[in-house]
Amino acid sequence: MPNIKYVGKNLFIEKLSVANIAKKGGTPFYIYSENQIKENYIKFVNTFKKIKPLVCFAAKSNSNLSILRSLGKLGAGTDVVSGGELLKALRAGIKANKIVFSGVGKTEEELIILYRCLTGEDIEWHFVMLYVYKTDKMSSYMLTNTIGTDLVQ
Repeated sequence: MPNIKYVGKNLFIEKLSVANIAKKGGTPFYIYSENQIKENYIKFVNTFKKIKPLVCFAAKSNSNLSILRSLGKLGAGTDVVSGGELLKALRAGIKANKIVFSGVGKTEEELIILYRCLTGEDIEWHFVMLYVYKTDKMSSYMLTNTIGTDLVQ
């Protein structure tokens, strides 16, 4: 990784000495190489450029707004599993149609957040069938008003 390397016994992230950062700010701390993250993303996307998939960064792995924003500017989507992650992705500028909201056990609050997002733009519907059998009014209303009554029994 060209942006993360040792020079002698000193670790550098881009041109910053990790030892110097630790001395100035103390430990523990987090440090990222935005350039390395971008390079890794671009390399990954280029591997699959013939099929043009939606490549999503898992917010669960790191929901740092700067990282999400940087990847979003490159065209990345975000995989989220909670209302909080969904809101962070949106705050970072990820377009709603590039957010995959997946997983089971969504709370009513998360469904409301999702519904509000859906009224502006579509969001990936990989999870929607999980709610078909849920009987509360919010789930039923959400499904009826977004994918049509023919799927709601």
